[in-house]
Amino acid sequence: WELPPLGAIRVFEAAARLGSFTKAAEELGMTQSAATYQIKVLEERAGTPLFIRKTRQIALTEAGQQLAPHASGAFSALADAWVATKGGATGVLSVTTMETFATNWLAVWLGTFQLMHPDLAVKVNTS
Repeated sequence: WELPPLGAIRVFEAAARLGSFTKAAEELGMTQSAATYQIKVLEERAGTPLFIRKTRQIALTEAGQQLAPHASGAFSALADAWVATKGGATGVLSVTTMETFATNWLAVWLGTFQLMHPDLAVKVNTS
């Protein structure tokens, strides 16, 4: 396979989804200049611009619009495969609190929370 660097594709996906190099950099824990550099590398490898750069704004070019859904889909498929590899559980939320708070407030909202986050196990400790 002749693929560009995965890091560059990762930055592209985030920037395309968020509409901002700065927001993509924040999400990925890097500087804005590092994210911009990764996009430059990707555009050089593609041989075409992927973004239209405007003052404080970016938009996808036609080539970027073609690539974006495939990049997002690939990362989504990879995330699904990773969750399946781990046995379906993405994590455990451990809550330690006073018994009165757990029974008077937490218990009321815990069911709703678990419906919203079915892949997250919740462990409540009241000691």
